[in-house]
Amino acid sequence: MEIIIALFALSVVGAFFLYFGMFIMSFLDDLWIAVFQKPLYIHLYFRTQKITPEEAYYLRQHFPFYHKLSPKHKTYFEHRVASFHQNYPIIPRDSFQVDTQVQTLIAGTYVMLTFGMRRYLVDSFDKIIVYPEAYYSTYNEQYHKGEFNPGLKAVVFSWKDFVSGYEVDNDNLNLGIHEFAHVIHHHSLKNNDGSALAFRKHYDKLKQEVNHPPNRQRLIDSDYFRIYAYTNPFEFISVIIEHYFETPDAFKSHFPELYGHVSKMLNHKH
Repeated sequence: MEIIIALFALSVVGAFFLYFGMFIMSFLDDLWIAVFQKPLYIHLYFRTQKITPEEAYYLRQHFPFYHKLSPKHKTYFEHRVASFHQNYPIIPRDSFQVDTQVQTLIAGTYVMLTFGMRRYLVDSFDKIIVYPEAYYSTYNEQYHKGEFNPGLKAVVFSWKDFVSGYEVDNDNLNLGIHEFAHVIHHHSLKNNDGSALAFRKHYDKLKQEVNHPPNRQRLIDSDYFRIYAYTNPFEFISVIIEHYFETPDAFKSHFPELYGHVSKMLNHKH
């Protein structure tokens, strides 16, 4: 009986210290975000998952971002790719075939965008639907290349248009980046985890800068961002994130303060 009581006491004490430690970490994280406007830590995994050699090949072929990472951070990137596969099924439509290339390019795109965020597996979407090419929407009777539908929790791609975003890597047109940027933006507006709070803080600063009439006119006159960016705030943020990854040097040269806001929103370093 004494042993049982002792074990019970130890479990209670252990649980207390565990929850107390979690409380302290949460407090420190909130304080860190308030001061530095980014999460206290990003990568903390008890065990990293592995990807196949074929998946690693596609990452090397299509993601310069992955190439630039240290060996340790490549391991983290690969872990997140594997985790993405487990959490977000890819559903083919119209006889489309999902293979390793499809899985890796979609997962790699999402992981690249969210690599600076601690919470990267979000519940704003729970599936990805892929058509072979532009698909017809009965909802608005138009053809689409891609979309994020928060009501259905779905991200939808035309594979033809998704791949073209990687065939030309400096035209500031990348369907995968664009639609996943919508996901991140949506998540940040509705959640209060560290990464969402940091994204939202810097997004608010970005909005203030962009909405200042002289700045906005300068953006429009520069013709650097395509006119579609000015459709609404959601499209603007997705378009400038495309530019951030596709032509970072030009972006930083033309609009260094805006570039800095995007870098801090994503907690990224180019």
